Amino acid sequence: MSPTYDVVVVGLGIMGASALHQLSRRGARVLGVEAHGPLHDLGSSHGQTRIFRRAYWEGEQYVPLLDSSYEGWRELDAATDETIALRTGGLFVGSPDSKLVQGSRDTALRCGINHEYLDAGEITSRFPAFHVQPDAVAVHEPDALMLFADNARLTYLTRATAAGAHLVHGRAVRTLSPGSGGTVTVVGDGWEVSCGAVVLTVGGWVGRFLPGEIAPAVTPMRIPVFEFDVAEARERDHLPGRFPVFLYEDAGGALVYGLPRWRSVDGGLKIGFHNRQLSPQDVDGDRRPPSDAEQHELWRTISPVLPAVQPTGRGRSCIYTMSTDESFLIGRSREFDGVCYASACSGHGFKFAPGIGEVLAQLALDGRSTVDIAAFSPDRL
Repeated sequence: MSPTYDVVVVGLGIMGASALHQLSRRGARVLGVEAHGPLHDLGSSHGQTRIFRRAYWEGEQYVPLLDSSYEGWRELDAATDETIALRTGGLFVGSPDSKLVQGSRDTALRCGINHEYLDAGEITSRFPAFHVQPDAVAVHEPDALMLFADNARLTYLTRATAAGAHLVHGRAVRTLSPGSGGTVTVVGDGWEVSCGAVVLTVGGWVGRFLPGEIAPAVTPMRIPVFEFDVAEARERDHLPGRFPVFLYEDAGGALVYGLPRWRSVDGGLKIGFHNRQLSPQDVDGDRRPPSDAEQHELWRTISPVLPAVQPTGRGRSCIYTMSTDESFLIGRSREFDGVCYASACSGHGFKFAPGIGEVLAQLALDGRSTVDIAAFSPDRL
């Protein structure tokens, strides 16, 4: 490792990989450091697929980042032979007064996002895998995507390396400290480097680096995600083209997400709760594997809507790094000059990686972002 860089990116999940790519394409001397291997499953960026949507029920404050991310995903997909983004459309199903449907429709209308508003008959005729109650409605976003997570992250790292970035895996960063002349010193076990700025993208570990500033506002949480099988006779109805990425809110407020199976992806349909089955998790501790009881709870919620799906017993535990208001924390540190960060993606951050990576590169090199990120400042907390 060279002793001096313009920027050191600490943590090479999807946010760090995107930031590394943005920094290297701007000509910065940049080092990316990851404590684990290139394909580890201890953070929040691993796995095969994610959802991208812009009719965002969580609020229109996210749309500027979503717009830039949409262009970023299309650019990345066009730059490689790997599948990065597949246009499946998105279906957001619930009662007319559900937060999901109301919020998705409001954002789409206010921000000019292409969408349709479907009644129950239209949902089941166009998407035959879905069986909904007569009073159910849905927002359909034709341009929603299925993202291929590992492909995306590794492609970012490959492109950053080709542009001159240095990558180091298996080296944990222990501390950050002020250096001379306004620099930052990044210290590991038996090594250190100095740099002009640090981009901190370490997910659930962020509180250890910024204990006074960020730690009180974030909690790493374990959440399981599962695979479901479909009877062979109904498989066609659950593949891209007839089966979109989806969100479903039930009468009790449980929010379920799901994605179709794809030919290059092992396993079945990916389905999970977004706002159920969360429990605090020590990011360095053993992660409790998903249980059959958890999968059956999920199946009982989703089977009335997707009656052909069946539990498999297959699943994995993932990490949501949750903020107290379930939104992002993006900004420049008050504890350390020259340090900027993004964390607390709260389970919905992956889709924003191209936009957030660009913001972090701007913060590190220019001191400010051209995208309005005031809504995600930790000052609000």
